[in-house]
Amino acid sequence: MTPTIHLIEDLGNMKMLNKANSEWESGWWAVAPETAEKLIGGHIYFHKKQAEPSFFGGLILGYRIETTGEWVGRVIFQFKTGLEFKGFKAGSSGWGMEKKIVW
Repeated sequence: MTPTIHLIEDLGNMKMLNKANSEWESGWWAVAPETAEKLIGGHIYFHKKQAEPSFFGGLILGYRIETTGEWVGRVIFQFKTGLEFKGFKAGSSGWGMEKKIVW
């Protein structure tokens, strides 16, 4: 099974990195670096609410750790988006701290 993370994203903390390659980043997530490392190559889905299907997502290419400002230590995921990541339902179980990780 592909490792997957579902996140509640209602603050708009997303930034396009490369339009031609559909690469984006999103942060600042309370995810351990060890967990972020294991998610590389997996899927990331963004939801407005747990019960709603994803509105955005992609293939996780990497991550970085914020080094300055109020979000020091938080994870920022880099990902390549695609239409197949929109409209995905995560289910109601397994959520905690506005995220759900499926191994």
